Amino acid sequence: MGALELRKKLIQQFNVFIQDDSKLVALDGVFDSMNTSKEVPSIVPDDHYNIIEERRRKYHAGETNGSTWEEVKQKLNDKYGF
Repeated sequence: MGALELRKKLIQQFNVFIQDDSKLVALDGVFDSMNTSKEVPSIVPDDHYNIIEERRRKYHAGETNGSTWEEVKQKLNDKYGF
């Protein structure tokens, strides 16, 4: 879908959307979140992202093995009984 078609579609949707006062509040919140210029710092330290990135790289390089969901569930059941 091109920009012109998307613009027309959104205009039509907004015309319907703004007729409902309860939806106006939600729409206002969406626009507020899109227009916020300040960045909210992540509560997850960069070190944790680096660890995940390294583990993912090793997995895709075949240096480590993963477990299927069935294996994980079985290990949890064996260890904790659920």
